[in-house]
Amino acid sequence: MKLQYLGTGGAEGFPGMFCGCRACRRARAEKQYKARSCSLLNDSILIDLSPDLYMQSLRFDVDLTAVRALVVTHSHRDHLDPFGVCLRARDGASQRPDLSEEENRLPVYGGERVLETIRAELDNQPHANRARLELHAIRAGSPFRVKDVEFHPIEANHKPDEQCFIFAVREGQSWLLYANDTGELPQKSLEAIRRLGAVFDVVSMDCARGILPGDGHMGLGENIALRDFLRQSGCVKETTRYYLNHFSHMCGLLPDEMEAIAGEQSFTLARDGMILTV
Repeated sequence: MKLQYLGTGGAEGFPGMFCGCRACRRARAEKQYKARSCSLLNDSILIDLSPDLYMQSLRFDVDLTAVRALVVTHSHRDHLDPFGVCLRARDGASQRPDLSEEENRLPVYGGERVLETIRAELDNQPHANRARLELHAIRAGSPFRVKDVEFHPIEANHKPDEQCFIFAVREGQSWLLYANDTGELPQKSLEAIRRLGAVFDVVSMDCARGILPGDGHMGLGENIALRDFLRQSGCVKETTRYYLNHFSHMCGLLPDEMEAIAGEQSFTLARDGMILTV
């Protein structure tokens, strides 16, 4: 399984779009940039669609015509750009002579709030062909498949009025835990991970808070706690690799500085464009 991080920053990007804090000023000066978070599996499955996706695809030479499904963690606009999603439904904007009429559609998997957001955007786009988007509601505890890739949605701790998700992802014998945009996981979610019986090859964790205590996002302390839980539960092995994603300016550190601190725990700070083999 191939995972490519297209963006690894928080909602405001790093440096923040309109931010003049010391960390953002330094990040601009040192050109340490992080775009809004989304990732690509096997070159064909998007996990989230950020408002930066267009430029991310150009920067990293990603062919978005190869995307065959979109899996969405939650409805916050840094992870779900509804206008961008609905461009796929506009035949004038997305001409696909390579696909038959029956093939010319994009399956979208997300919670009810995600699907409501997309439907509302379709209502605002009179030229959209709704048949181009197949909307599939997902819920925690109900796995689904996209070709050979199996997704296990697990409830995140992020947005109180919406069921948000992290995902345990399996292809063949390979397992990925993609835990983006969540705070400390509730006990029921930890138990759900344990019950899977998975042994993860790669664990990707939110670290928006950096060295600060977690809230609706994780910080380094929550990353360590989750790693320790996975170890105690037999869900990882000696060769499991750990990556920190969704890093922001909150704690005042630059990415290079956070990477050095994370490295003391054998964590790697994810970078825009980074490619992993799981």
